[in-house]
Amino acid sequence: MDAEVLKKRLAREKMARRQAENLLESKSRELFLASEQAQKSAQLVKAQSKQLQAVLDHAMTAIFLVDENEKVVRANRLAELTFEMSKEELLDMSFFEIFADEARDKAHGFDAVAELDQEVDTSSTSIESVGRRKCGSTFPMELAITQLDLDDKKFTVWICRDISHRKEAENERAKLQLELSQAQKLESLGTLASGIAHEINTPVQYVSDNGHFLKDAFTDLITVLDAQKALLEAAEAGGVLAEQVGAVKKSEEEADISFLREEVPGSIEQTLDGVSRISKIVTAIKEFSHPGTAEKSLIDINKAIETTLTVARNEWKYIAEVETDFDENLPQVPCLPGEFNQVVLNMVINAAHAIESVKKDDLGKITIKTLTNDGKAEIRITDTGCGISEENKKQIFDPFFTTKGVGKGTGQGLSIAYASITQKHGGTITVESTVGSGTTFIIQLPLSEAESMKEAV
Repeated sequence: MDAEVLKKRLAREKMARRQAENLLESKSRELFLASEQAQKSAQLVKAQSKQLQAVLDHAMTAIFLVDENEKVVRANRLAELTFEMSKEELLDMSFFEIFADEARDKAHGFDAVAELDQEVDTSSTSIESVGRRKCGSTFPMELAITQLDLDDKKFTVWICRDISHRKEAENERAKLQLELSQAQKLESLGTLASGIAHEINTPVQYVSDNGHFLKDAFTDLITVLDAQKALLEAAEAGGVLAEQVGAVKKSEEEADISFLREEVPGSIEQTLDGVSRISKIVTAIKEFSHPGTAEKSLIDINKAIETTLTVARNEWKYIAEVETDFDENLPQVPCLPGEFNQVVLNMVINAAHAIESVKKDDLGKITIKTLTNDGKAEIRITDTGCGISEENKKQIFDPFFTTKGVGKGTGQGLSIAYASITQKHGGTITVESTVGSGTTFIIQLPLSEAESMKEAV
């Protein structure tokens, strides 16, 4: 091969090598740019993910992103706080484990994917359910559910709000409304009862006056009858006025004077006793129904309890005997009189119902005792009724809770009594009970205000 041909071949090989190097350099540059772009895209996705998580963490509700296998793939900070779990724990669980056992089956029916497949929009719909924290405690929650399509996959977005405080506020509002309604009802009944008592008092008074008149008059008539008897005996012994004496004796026999002499005084006494009881009841009703005041006053709680027992007599007289053990040295107690009377009334009626539920042939017993205990006035109301179980004792003062049969109670008496004693009187009310043996309610009222109230008078 001559030199010219060799030179040309070497030139072609050099050109080919240079083209290959240029191509390799171009491809390397393209790969580098592609790698750099991919890195920037990954960084952008990571930044967007962080931004999304930051937005979720600043949301005021718990938010979960759930895949089609019911696994939690994302949860925000409030979800961790609401359900008392770490993010790792949430991401490692089936979503429906956050629901209470009794609510879990129904929660599956709320699945937004199934709902939206039926063209049902749940984004503007809220549903109430029951959640469960890690410790096992449950709470009411409100749900909003929607669907999210991401990377050709379907996810369900669950927004969960703890509504415990709202429910408590609603219950408190309902309780206050009930108490207001009860107070208005009692005020109306009190006004009516006071008016009726006033109207009854007038005829009772003249019946009583007439009864005393008849008692005195009959005593005078007995004196006349005794004198007449002596006169008849003298005339008969002297053999005079035999016809007239016979007529008088005949009229005495027809009138059954001996029976009247024996029975009429007792009948008059029973009438006067009945009138006296009516008068006592009327007075008790007037005192019991006296309009309540917004300020406390010093009252004799022994007398207040006696008044209430008189008013409630019809509730217990066929069921139980009532025994009182009053501390006669008990000082006057700062009270809202109307509220206190209502509390005692509720307690006595509850005691009577508890005794009645036992269904014994003999009368039960209700004992009311007052005493001073550690600077407080204490009232103990004990019955020989059915008693209260440990489980029910935990709920006995809850609104609407009752163990009585239909028509026997609304579940409000003890709730209102508890609120009155603890909130309005600053006292305490507790219960001691044994199933089958009976129950004792213990009310304690502070006496600390008594001295300052006396000085203010």
